[in-house]
Amino acid sequence: MQPFDLTSGDQILLQPALANTVSGMNLSVRTDLGTRVEAWRAAPTVTGDQRFFCHGYSLGTFGAHRYTVWGDFLPQVLADEYQTLGRIDNARNVAARGVLVWWLGGTDAYHSAVVEQPAFLPTGALDPAHTRVSSKTGTGPLWIGVLAQDVKQQYRSAAYIEVYRRNQ
Repeated sequence: MQPFDLTSGDQILLQPALANTVSGMNLSVRTDLGTRVEAWRAAPTVTGDQRFFCHGYSLGTFGAHRYTVWGDFLPQVLADEYQTLGRIDNARNVAARGVLVWWLGGTDAYHSAVVEQPAFLPTGALDPAHTRVSSKTGTGPLWIGVLAQDVKQQYRSAAYIEVYRRNQ
């Protein structure tokens, strides 16, 4: 993802814009391939974990650029910048900093989390009962090193979970 830059054609689309009652602004930003997607940036007066939500943490866009990609645009970011390793029950070669995405359907990204310490079943697939992730719900607190299985229980309505690795 590229930093927000008005001189490169990025735009403020809506201000103020709310995310879970937290004030901010909607932005037009670019993926590394130049595709336009929409993101949210908290108002300057907002502090702590309220400044971002799960996709901003999982993609690293909050840490790098102070914005969070909206869920509707996550499929495009994943297509432009990530490799799909497969669904959680058959993904191989999962490493720390991989991204888990909970999907309600084919293009509805429900939640995302960062793999911190992967653990594997004898088959080589990721073991959610022993894999540690970092996750957050909306503008709530960031959870560091929680079990993927515990996060999975919170998002039971997801149709499936896929694993991604950032392109080099």
